[in-house]
Amino acid sequence: MNTLPLMGCEMTNEIPVVPSEGVVRAFPFAGDDGALVKALREGHPGAAAALYDRYASHVQRVIVRILGFDSDIEDLLQEVFLQALGSVSTIEDGNRLRGWITIVAVHTARAHIRRRSKKRWLLFWEPSSLPDVPGACTDFETREILRFTYGVLDRMSAKERILLTLRHFDGMPLVELAELNGVSLATVKRQLDKAQMRFTKIAQRYPLLAAHLAEVGKWRSQ
Repeated sequence: MNTLPLMGCEMTNEIPVVPSEGVVRAFPFAGDDGALVKALREGHPGAAAALYDRYASHVQRVIVRILGFDSDIEDLLQEVFLQALGSVSTIEDGNRLRGWITIVAVHTARAHIRRRSKKRWLLFWEPSSLPDVPGACTDFETREILRFTYGVLDRMSAKERILLTLRHFDGMPLVELAELNGVSLATVKRQLDKAQMRFTKIAQRYPLLAAHLAEVGKWRSQ
């Protein structure tokens, strides 16, 4: 069972994704991912724009699921594509472009979490100082549960946070999660179990979230 749902809330700090720069391309690109990677390597004039248009929504969703409501989402989205364009030569299989750019997005989010944590090292979260959920939910209780959820995630390591959010917010299969983290399936299961236990322990500080966890039952394990 999914214990950390978005519960019908829209992540409203997700920015509208429009075609890159909104420009008319004199040399538009059309082709599958394998052809797109080849075009990027060869400097096709429409390839970079095509990469953004094809994967901006996906990258944005991954970043928002991991980070929650963060004012730097738009800058991080651009950072992912700058890094991707600068390292396109490292893609071994062009047909796995989606997975590769997901890894770039996760690494970018992880680096941001670590930078953000350094700024917050003197801050001890209390319910009154938890991150806000701007306009995400119309239901107050659901809004508060989501706010407390990200408050708990802020107390966890970047590794734990990424495991939990990608698995329980974004619904990433365990096999993909293991591949993303460069570990075996058995290892990612152990890591996820440990992160889930830690989340549950910290969540007891917030009665509303603790009650929600008790109500929805076990964590999804398959």
